[in-house]
Amino acid sequence: MQENDRPVGMSELAVSRRTVFAALGVGIGLGAVGLPTAASAAVTGWSNPTLGTLTSGYKTASRPGHTGWDIANSQGTPIYAVAAGTVRDIRTGSYPGDTTSGPLPGRTGNSVHIDHADGYFSYYGHLYRVLVSDGQRVSCGQLVGLMGTTGNSTGPHLHFEIHNPRLTTLDPRTFLANRGISLGAIAPMGTTGWPSVSQGNTTWVTRVIQYLLRGRGVSTVVDGYFGPATASSVKTFQSSKGLYVDGMVGPITWTALILPLQQGNSGDLVRGLQVALNARGASIPVDGAFGSVTTTAVRNFQSSHGLVVDGLVGPVTWSTLI
Repeated sequence: MQENDRPVGMSELAVSRRTVFAALGVGIGLGAVGLPTAASAAVTGWSNPTLGTLTSGYKTASRPGHTGWDIANSQGTPIYAVAAGTVRDIRTGSYPGDTTSGPLPGRTGNSVHIDHADGYFSYYGHLYRVLVSDGQRVSCGQLVGLMGTTGNSTGPHLHFEIHNPRLTTLDPRTFLANRGISLGAIAPMGTTGWPSVSQGNTTWVTRVIQYLLRGRGVSTVVDGYFGPATASSVKTFQSSKGLYVDGMVGPITWTALILPLQQGNSGDLVRGLQVALNARGASIPVDGAFGSVTTTAVRNFQSSHGLVVDGLVGPVTWSTLI
């Protein structure tokens, strides 16, 4: 594909940079990221911390000292504050296998500890990035970090705890269930547009991923099935970019896969864009040519979703499409 050097429109570029930098945790004031959007919590003032699969539970027979719940998903999955409060302490600079304790006892790597009202505290461990600072005031549903596998961890997941009072743990799954929230299963406030996609997916999103992989130089069959072959291609791409190699396409892998597109581009990245546009209601050829027809489809999509209508496909348009 020919990649043009002309910059994308300045309005979207400014928003796009904020989106990408927030995901990577660099280049932006920490207090500016992750402001909450529409509430998903069943009880006002409380939110799920993230989306994912529940793995190790609270004080199980096999792990009686495990004082929280583990929620697994791909590296980079956003982590949100479960309620308004003040960041009591954080830990940064950890790495996979780090055996040093964080703000609380244990080896949970990069972590955030938040002081809420009425004596409640929440704790978020094994983060890939911490996106808040000590003493910062946060809102319910505010982005506080990205899921990772730092510290004593065998794969990307969130170790999540609830305390009342501090250091006196409660079962966080029961605590949130009593507030109408199914831990890990209800979309948190502030959720981003990037899904986590893994083996077994057969939607149009897999076809987009396959075209993007081919557009980034990884040999991939475009058949719409996320099977072992596609997972292997994803791992190849992740390894080439220094990402956590798990074969899942989560927020960080998405932002590495995409490139800005505009009229005049051609190739498999454009085919991926065209597949996504058609899934969102357009009816255009998947021919890999970013011409006037594709430009019109992009502008129509941007207009219908309240985006800057410039026909340029940057991270904001990409994430809204996916």
